[in-house]
Amino acid sequence: MSNTEETLKQVCKDLKIEFDKDDMQDWGIVNSDPKRVAEFINYYKNNELEDGAKFHVFELIVASYNDAVLARLVKGELKEDFLEVVSNSHNTPGLKIVRDYWKEIYDRKTFPVGRLL
Repeated sequence: MSNTEETLKQVCKDLKIEFDKDDMQDWGIVNSDPKRVAEFINYYKNNELEDGAKFHVFELIVASYNDAVLARLVKGELKEDFLEVVSNSHNTPGLKIVRDYWKEIYDRKTFPVGRLL
């Protein structure tokens, strides 16, 4: 079992998300929850995550924020917190993949978050 898998299991436990080994590649997208963006951001900012887990939790935040935008759940402070996480993500080279993915699939009606990355 990989270190990332072990760490991801711990993240799932911490966030009360069911771990499914088959979801590891798109874990952040599969477990997206627009009502929990602030919680996910708080977890990301307040835990020392190894790079693999950081990648997955960052993807979870971006996917959840995208869903929150679509559901019109984004209010002022949440957007500020999200943009801070995005800005800080530029300090972690491995997170560029997540930003690039969402920029590439950007669509105003279905994937609006790409414009913020």
